[in-house]
Amino acid sequence: MFRKLLSILRADIGKDGPVNAKNPLEIVKASYRDLCRLAEQIEDHAQKAPYPHVAQRLKLIAAEKRSIAGLLKDKMLSLGAHPEESKFDIKGGKNHWERIAKDIDDQRALENQFQEYAVLLAEQAPEISDLLERIVADQAHHRESLLDLLARADPQANLS
Repeated sequence: MFRKLLSILRADIGKDGPVNAKNPLEIVKASYRDLCRLAEQIEDHAQKAPYPHVAQRLKLIAAEKRSIAGLLKDKMLSLGAHPEESKFDIKGGKNHWERIAKDIDDQRALENQFQEYAVLLAEQAPEISDLLERIVADQAHHRESLLDLLARADPQANLS
């Protein structure tokens, strides 16, 4: 039954995903890129935060994401590839509340994507699968911190 579920997941992600699901290196590259993009987005939102303590908390989250992305970069280098540095599309919002809500959505999507990749790679590349699962576990507190910031934010404030 597990094998059947795994084959269904592989088929679904292979069709719809932007990554060649059978290539562990491509999954590592995409994961690195997506994690760096979210770190940059949160850093951008930190610069627009309405209060210094909020900005500091967001900067800490972004720094931790960059540090964790370093693990993916190391794995990529060990597989003989080099990360591609690029300009990322940053999602914004008209106020702090909207920006944090986008960060939470992107955090959840990233966690789900990493978990799907981990399942796909469980047999083919267990070390990468374990790394992705560890990253999801290590970042759970980021989602909680962002949810806390969202709960404290005023959705009616038109702050820039």
